[in-house]
Amino acid sequence: MGLKKMARKGRRVFIKSVTGILDRPLPAPSERERNGVEEMRNRIRACPSLEKADAPPSEKEWLETHERLCECILHEDPREFLRWDVVSKTMSVAFAGYIQQELDYLKTRPDWKTRWSPSIVESAVGHPIPYWKYPRSSGNLIHHACHVAQFEEKTGSAVHDIKFVFEFGGGYGSLCRLFHNLGFQGPYLIFDLPGFSALQQFYLKSSGVPVHPVQRFPEETGGAFCVSDLDLLREMLLHYPDVGSSLFIATWSISETPLDLRQRVLPLLAGFNFFLMAYQDRFGEVRNSEEFRKWQADRQDIAWMEWSIHHLPGNRYLMGTENPHV
Repeated sequence: MGLKKMARKGRRVFIKSVTGILDRPLPAPSERERNGVEEMRNRIRACPSLEKADAPPSEKEWLETHERLCECILHEDPREFLRWDVVSKTMSVAFAGYIQQELDYLKTRPDWKTRWSPSIVESAVGHPIPYWKYPRSSGNLIHHACHVAQFEEKTGSAVHDIKFVFEFGGGYGSLCRLFHNLGFQGPYLIFDLPGFSALQQFYLKSSGVPVHPVQRFPEETGGAFCVSDLDLLREMLLHYPDVGSSLFIATWSISETPLDLRQRVLPLLAGFNFFLMAYQDRFGEVRNSEEFRKWQADRQDIAWMEWSIHHLPGNRYLMGTENPHV
């Protein structure tokens, strides 16, 4: 074994040892928790089966992840879903070495003490692993906060000034919760596969974020809406009133879908004037860099900013705001 590999392995062992000291076991479930788990499991039981046999590689990977997630929700303890491999491998970063760089960046923000520090205090829902150098938070929440801080810095717009958010692929709901911690008060719409949508509703409700039935959109002027039907999503977006300051979020999500799905979703964003996106150069059969350049060329009304993420080689941020010259 090479010296570098040995050093990395030693570092991981050390971090996990320290984390184990900071960690706390789960208490017995409360009645509220039991009810929340059963509600989520009922949603999973009602999920339609998703055919993956003929799916392209970019879609098949997520369909397999979705299938595994549903199995875990039904047969394991969802109160510790953040410890499941299916979540830690696809939706959460706990021990990544770059988290320290992202935390250092957040601490350079002039409002670190008054805004960012209190906003990244982690929820106990899902039994997250505390970040060993900042145990009030988790690696994943720090990672999400870095995205948002980058967006605010590059666009000059604050989360609390955004009126409407549509997130494509919302993980387990952490970014939605963070937005509410940072003062967002409008409706937050998440589109995802049915199993992820059920998990998002469980997490957000358990964390104190209001979650509304999609039938109450857009009457409800705040809270979260979780949808997994593309036709319903289209109707919701096409009939949502133009409130200005609408933000589209897709961090390593739409870049991991087949081109035909992107071509059905991206035209729905004509009324959006803010964008927070991150993607890998290639996923499965799709060259993302080329596809996103084509899309940017079609949206001349947006002033785009794109750059490599230096601590994540092969990945890029793509953010945008209204183009004042159009």
